[in-house]
Order: sequence, then C-alpha cells, then structure tokens
Amino acid sequence: MSMDEELIVDAEGIPILTALVHEHETAAPEAQPADESAESTAAIADRLLQSKPFKQQLELLTATLSQQLIEQVEQSLRPAIEQTIKLSLEDSQSHSAAAIRQQLESTLPDLLAEALSK
Repeated sequence: MSMDEELIVDAEGIPILTALVHEHETAAPEAQPADESAESTAAIADRLLQSKPFKQQLELLTATLSQQLIEQVEQSLRPAIEQTIKLSLEDSQSHSAAAIRQQLESTLPDLLAEALSK
C-alpha cells in the first residue's frame, strides 16, 4: 500500500488490513546510527558528577543520611542497652555492680569532704 492509497477503516475508525505481509517478504531492519543522545547524556552526567555544586549536594546528602542512620541505630538499640544495664546493675553479685560499688567507696569520702569544705 502506498501513501497515496486511501486507508480502509471500519465504523469505529480502526484501519482494516487488506494485504498480508509474510515474514520473508519484509526487508531486514536498517542499521541504526550510533545513538548520539546516549553519548550526549553520558557527557552531561559526567559533567554533573564533576561539578562543585553537585559534589556539595552529595556531601550534604551523605552527611544527612549518615546522621539519620546513627539516630535510627541508637533508637533501635537504646531499649536493649538500657535493659542490659538495668539487669546488670540490679544483680548485686555482678562484676559491674561490684566495680561501681568499689569506685563509689573509694571516691565518695573525697567527694563528700570537698563538698563540705565549700
């Protein structure tokens, strides 16, 4: 069918095919020219990655995400750490409780003397 021939359509305007085309009758697809837009896109991306404003934004984003990650980890671990410390200190036989008690016993007299002398 050439461009000059009128296209036959049904009542809804959908084209009606009148001639079958077999696979062996079709021409091989033409070789596509090198995609210049992809090369151009790559060049633009490279320029963007090397630009100072982009690097500054990337550093800011990295710092923000790092801080958010730290806060999320702290929030997630805080209850478990608090519970571990509480259980450790409640057990008066634990090594931690003994170390704290020993430290208080050795420093408390000096702290009281200093506080009373003021």
